[in-house]
Amino acid sequence: MTDVSGTKGVTGEKFMKKEERKQCWNARDNLWQCLDKNGKESEVCQGLRKLYTELCPPTWVTHFDRKYDYNKFKEEVTKEGWKQMDEDFKKQ
Repeated sequence: MTDVSGTKGVTGEKFMKKEERKQCWNARDNLWQCLDKNGKESEVCQGLRKLYTELCPPTWVTHFDRKYDYNKFKEEVTKEGWKQMDEDFKKQ
């Protein structure tokens, strides 16, 4: 719940000011660009991931990570087609 000052939300995370939100979003965008360029398991992107997790609330990190994965999945479905993905899944 909200404390007396009104600075915490239901999750206990502090209210982020506009500039803090921009920094979080920029860190997210920089990380996503690195991942797109170098791959999800790239060591190159670890510094950007650290900054991203420091600047963004944990619930935002979880949400943005899921959104990134979902967007990549949608791109794959668009590129390969769902029928091909079904066939590949059946072979497993």
